[in-house]
Amino acid sequence: MKSSENKLWVKTALLSAIFTVLLLMLVNYFFNHSWNFFENSQIKTQTFSVQGTASATGTPDQSDISFTVSKTATTAQIAQQQANTSMNTILSDLQKNGITKKDIQTSNYNSSPNYADDGTTIQNYTVSEDVDTTVHDNAKTNVVIDTVTKDGAENISGPNLTFSDTQQQKLQDQARIQAITNAKQKAQSLANAAGLHLGKVINVQEDQISPIVYPFRPIPIIMNAKAANTAQSVPTQINPGQNTVTSTITLTYQVN
Repeated sequence: MKSSENKLWVKTALLSAIFTVLLLMLVNYFFNHSWNFFENSQIKTQTFSVQGTASATGTPDQSDISFTVSKTATTAQIAQQQANTSMNTILSDLQKNGITKKDIQTSNYNSSPNYADDGTTIQNYTVSEDVDTTVHDNAKTNVVIDTVTKDGAENISGPNLTFSDTQQQKLQDQARIQAITNAKQKAQSLANAAGLHLGKVINVQEDQISPIVYPFRPIPIIMNAKAANTAQSVPTQINPGQNTVTSTITLTYQVN
């Protein structure tokens, strides 16, 4: 009795397996026009890539200003003392206007003798210090320039108007979202025109070959001591304008 039951079970299982294989082959032929469903499992997925670009514009919220303090005296020590006195006055006045020490950086310091026409006799010594200042509030940029000018700084240049990290990230996010939207719209339009059916997005890539920021920069203000004295009574006017952040996104879709 058990032998007959076992034979019946084996026969049923075999018929079920054959039926399953035939069903899979039939479904595969219906969708892929091939009886070999193993063959189609090895076909590479077809893809379709499209690129979208967008920009976000904002007003620069910080700037960099550089200047020089230079003093000449009969000895190097006196020249250094005079330069230090002048620099301390500038630093004190900048801090009174809200510029912190961490945003004031010496970029170069030089002490050198000045020779007479014979090339061997030392006439005097010059001590100079170049300083870079970062202003985190562009409403204060005019005041900073006027302050260092009043205190006798030379070779004042800037402002180099830029975005803070926070503002840069905010605009970058806006541009990125718009670039993705642009890429999706372009992909759908091209797919419709080509008779393709878009599947899921399988890859997203941001292209940063081009510079992210294209800053608007006014003509740099460069003053020597004589020009600075003349300009003390004329308030500086700086227009920050606008800078643009761009994002280019490439989306890759599955297609059929």
